[in-house]
Amino acid sequence: MCFAPECMPAFPGVEGVLGVLKVFLFGFGNVGREVARILLEGYGRLPLELVGVASSRGVVRIEGPVDRGHLLRLAREGGRLDMHPGFKGDVDSIDAAVVAGSDLAFIALPPSYGSGEPNRMIVYSLLDSGVSLVTADKTVLALDYERVTGFAREKGLFLGYRATVAAGTPVLDAARMLRYRGVERVTAIVNATTNYILGLVEQGHSFEEAVREAIRVKLAEPDPTVDTHGWDSAAKLVITAGDLGYPVGLDRVERVPLESVGEDAVRRALGEGRRVKYVARADFREGVYRVEPMVVDAGSPLAMAEGEDNVAVFELEGSSVVVKGPAGPAWRTARVMVSEALEYAEQRGLRVEYRIPEVLEG
Repeated sequence: MCFAPECMPAFPGVEGVLGVLKVFLFGFGNVGREVARILLEGYGRLPLELVGVASSRGVVRIEGPVDRGHLLRLAREGGRLDMHPGFKGDVDSIDAAVVAGSDLAFIALPPSYGSGEPNRMIVYSLLDSGVSLVTADKTVLALDYERVTGFAREKGLFLGYRATVAAGTPVLDAARMLRYRGVERVTAIVNATTNYILGLVEQGHSFEEAVREAIRVKLAEPDPTVDTHGWDSAAKLVITAGDLGYPVGLDRVERVPLESVGEDAVRRALGEGRRVKYVARADFREGVYRVEPMVVDAGSPLAMAEGEDNVAVFELEGSSVVVKGPAGPAWRTARVMVSEALEYAEQRGLRVEYRIPEVLEG
């Protein structure tokens, strides 16, 4: 393959735009690679110039079309960042982002709910350095919702995090719209992995087989207990509650593992016209926050969540608002992140001409 400048395609996301935001990407896993693909392949005139990428192993600075070409190939082929010829393993990622003059950083790191590190350090260091953020990582918001959102406001920086909760479904948009309307309870399926697993168990698969399949199709986290032990759902519940005006810590959420319900119980409920779902719920009047397997009636909006669906039911004013939609495999999560960055670009007065890519999964 030729990587000489004359062999490289034009990158309309960088050239021909009056004003761009310099963007640094943290994380080069499934989501990070899809973000890189969108930024490097173009899809119209994107006022977003990718200037560097960091993984846990080191950093790549993007200094010309050859660097972009190598990175695009790795993103398309699922390669590791350290396979890039410009990879530097001895460079501090925060320093690299600051030196590159980054206006905005995408955070596509795996969660770290135990210690919170290095996610906390990366997020606060970037904000302290004046870099705005768009994140798909729930860690810092789940552990420090009030602190991190307040710090971003204090610094006058953009903090976008729609992709942290049910990326393909506008759950957080609904929460923000309902913030001052007195929501009393939220009941939600916001972990598509466990919903997918339960669907397979209903069909006769064992939990073990279903988890393996969820990993194979890239729905499960690298550590599937992040999903099946409720960490992911609990983090999303905390972030949603925060946007509704009820900030709580992740430690307030009781988590009951998915596996605590037997396979026979899942199939028996189906035979009775009901379904077992892995539900995140918050009762703001009672102060109860819980993630657990629940048997739901067939007529419930939760029962209608199939496969990779997300559903959130907001109870208020004697009625309810239901939001339902698709989950966020890597390519969809990346789209949500880029769309939020483009909203920020528009806020900054930059011109956005974006053509939605037809297929990103390939």
